[in-house]
Amino acid sequence: MIDFLQGKWLRHPLHPALVHIPTALWPAALVFDVLSQFQPDNTFVQLAFFAILMGFIVALIAIPTGYADWTDIKPEKPAWKLGLYHMILNVIVSILWGINLVLRLQGFQTDVSVPLGLVGLSAVAILLLLVSGYLGGRMIYAYGINVARLSKEKWRKIALDGGAVVPPEKGE
Repeated sequence: MIDFLQGKWLRHPLHPALVHIPTALWPAALVFDVLSQFQPDNTFVQLAFFAILMGFIVALIAIPTGYADWTDIKPEKPAWKLGLYHMILNVIVSILWGINLVLRLQGFQTDVSVPLGLVGLSAVAILLLLVSGYLGGRMIYAYGINVARLSKEKWRKIALDGGAVVPPEKGE
């Protein structure tokens, strides 16, 4: 099951392939929330609702894939703790968006603007999402998590061919 969640069948890590969907749709929902304040129209309310819904569905799939990736990090490595914070924040963010979604259920077909409390909830969730995304990026770019899973030699060659600054191999 871990191999499936890590995307080994896809020959590509599954978590980063999925997380771009909620991290794109949820900020879009906030934009639609704000637009509904200036242009009262049920279209923006519905767009925000469905952006949140689709992002939430994909987040529910992305969370276990991230957990599967995190289990491969040795607890003594700095990336392990970073991954733990990243995961906790993502769970909190997903819960906030789930609450946001439930609170919109009753009026998303009839409201012409999103209630300000829900706009605020969206903004808080986005701020936490930004912090979590930063931590996820640090895991990849500072610690190389998931970069060399398939083959260290293959990815090292790709990085070198692409012009990346690559530290010398151990023993060089």
